Amino acid sequence: MLPCIVTTAAGTTGIPPVQAGDRVTVQDIEGRIGVRVSAGADGISSVEIVSTRRSGAGRFLEGRPVAEALQALALLFSLCGTAQMLAGTLACEQASGIAVTAAERARRAALVAAESSQEHAARLLLDWPVLFLDSAPQIAELAAIRQAVSALREALGGGIGAAAQDSSVPAARAALARLRTALAHGVYGMAPGDWARIRDGEALRAWAEHALTTTARTLAAVAGGGLAELGRSAFAALPPFSPAALATVLDGDDAEQFCAAPLWNGMPCETGPLARQFRRAPVAGLVQHGGNGILARLAARLTELALLPRQIEQHLRVMERGGVPRASGRGNGAHGHSGTGIVETARGRLVHRVHLRDGIVRRYRILAPTEWNFHPHGPLARSVQSLPAGNAERLRRHVGMLVVALDPCVAYEVIIGAAGTEGA
Repeated sequence: MLPCIVTTAAGTTGIPPVQAGDRVTVQDIEGRIGVRVSAGADGISSVEIVSTRRSGAGRFLEGRPVAEALQALALLFSLCGTAQMLAGTLACEQASGIAVTAAERARRAALVAAESSQEHAARLLLDWPVLFLDSAPQIAELAAIRQAVSALREALGGGIGAAAQDSSVPAARAALARLRTALAHGVYGMAPGDWARIRDGEALRAWAEHALTTTARTLAAVAGGGLAELGRSAFAALPPFSPAALATVLDGDDAEQFCAAPLWNGMPCETGPLARQFRRAPVAGLVQHGGNGILARLAARLTELALLPRQIEQHLRVMERGGVPRASGRGNGAHGHSGTGIVETARGRLVHRVHLRDGIVRRYRILAPTEWNFHPHGPLARSVQSLPAGNAERLRRHVGMLVVALDPCVAYEVIIGAAGTEGA
C-alpha cells in the first residue's frame, strides 16, 4: 500500500466555477491545480487533475468602459501581466479599429519577450535546483536577471499602455546587454546566443557536463540519472488557430466550458516551450530519441530563453525604423464589434476575446495556457499516467517535476494514494 503524500505550493484556497449572475472579484481568479494520483503494484491506476481556477474570469471586466476594463485587467493576474495586458489591448484595438504603428507593435513584443525571459529564468533558477538537485534556489542569479529586465522595461516605456515615444532604444540596448550578461553568468556559462548554436544532443550533453552553472548540472543530472524519458507520452502540439474557428468557439454558448477545459479538433493539446521548439535543434533530436520526456521539456525552455535576447534586438531594430499606423480591426465600436488578441507567453498561447458595444465591454473571454496543459486528459495527465508507480516518495517527486516542467501559473498540490482509495 502506498501512503498518502501531499505537496503543496503556497497559493489561494479553492473556489467553485463562476455561475451565471455571480459577482467576480480579483481574489476569486487564481485558484490552484490539484493532481491526485492513485497507484498500486501494477502501476498508475488513475490520474485526476482538479482545477479550482475560476472559469469566466473575463466577467470581472464586463460592463466597464474599455479603458477601465484594461486597467482592471492588470489587477487580475500576478504572473505574465504584460502578456495579459497585450492580449486584452489587441482584442480591444481590433474591435475598435484602432491603428498601431510597426514601432509600437515591436515595442510591445519586446516587453512580452522581456517578461518571458524573467518567467523562464525563474523556473530554471528557483524550481530546477530544488526538484532536480536537492539544492538551494539561485536567488542572486535570478535577481540579476530581474534587474536587467526591469531596466529594459523602463527603457521601453514601462508597459503596454505607455506611449511609444516614451521609450529609448539606446537605453533598451544597454539593458539588453545587461540581460545577456546575467543569462550568461547565471544560466548558460556562455553567451546565450552561443548556447543557441548547440545543434544536437551530444553537444548538449557536453555542455551539461562541463559548464559550471546549476542549470547545466540539472540537465546532466536528468540525462545521467535515467530521467531523460520521464513522462514520455503521446504529444500533440497546439496548432495555429483558425481565427474564424476560434471566434466561433469563444462566441458560442459553451465558451466558458471550452475555456475551462479546451479541446482543439477534439484533442487536448499542449502549448508552451516544447510545443514551440520541438522542431528546433537540439530539442528536435531529443524528441526523436526520447519523445516528450522531461529532458526535451527542459531543453526546450533553455532553447527558448537563449533565443529571446535576439528576438528583443530584432524588435528594437523595428522600433528604430518606425512605420505608418496599421489598423488592427474595423469599425469604431459604436455599434458593437468584436476582437481577438493572441499572445505567446512564457507558459503558452494566451487568447482574449472581447465584444464591445457603445464603448462598453459586453462580453469578455480568456483562454489561458494552463487550461490546455492541465486539462483533465491533457499533457500532464498523459505524462503522469506513463510513470512507474514504485516508491511513493519518488512518484511524488516525479509528478512534481512534470508539473514544474509544464509550469502552471498558479499554486499546485500533488496527492499520492493507494489504488482503490479514490474519494476516501
